[in-house]
Amino acid sequence: MENKYTATVMRAIGIKDYNVINEMPKTEVMDLYIKSFGPEVNGKEVREVVQAVFGIDLNFISEKNYGNKLSQYETNVMGSLRRSLNVPADSTEVDAQIMAIPKNEVMDRYIEVQGGALSGAETRILINQIFGVNLDGISGLEHSGISIRSKGQWILPADKKLFIVSSSLDDVELYVSPTEYFEETTGSNQLPDSLKKQLSALGFTYDAELNRCIYRNQTNESVPDALKGQVMKAVLGTIQSMQ
Repeated sequence: MENKYTATVMRAIGIKDYNVINEMPKTEVMDLYIKSFGPEVNGKEVREVVQAVFGIDLNFISEKNYGNKLSQYETNVMGSLRRSLNVPADSTEVDAQIMAIPKNEVMDRYIEVQGGALSGAETRILINQIFGVNLDGISGLEHSGISIRSKGQWILPADKKLFIVSSSLDDVELYVSPTEYFEETTGSNQLPDSLKKQLSALGFTYDAELNRCIYRNQTNESVPDALKGQVMKAVLGTIQSMQ
């Protein structure tokens, strides 16, 4: 079995057997890595952990301003950012300024206001709120048969996967399509009719030319996690029915 992690990660979490670490959920590896920094962690360290464990480049997402397209962040993030800009947590006077701040800086300011005392689970919530990257969900889908491409990079590579769930750079649109491996496995390059029907019920339309189902959020904001969860459930159900 090829090791998925570097020697640096293995030293940080105190596990020397790569067979053991490779079988651990990525969220568990992340938790141990975060703890290795001590009682306090900063944004740069969190981004390094995400890159090392998940292979996801949050710096790239921030630089390109990909990911979450929102009118406002969640209340906890807005309150902390307001405090970091020296206004009361319930004031709205700097909200436009906050939403123009690069995502990395939003993360850094939030963590600084919290005194760096965030657990792995708390950092994953924060990353989803700021970047729109659901690390808990990604960890759970690692061996699912689903590939994910989002924010201009592969979140879960397409090797030996049956379906690709991808999104526009701002996460306003979602796409579901079969992979080459799906065609190799089934002899068909067409999305199953049952999956098309399930996605249609969720508001997707089928593009026959591109052979994919497409959803666009009519609010022009990023697709909410609740809908993404329903999409993943439909795709997972289709994969299970094929086994």
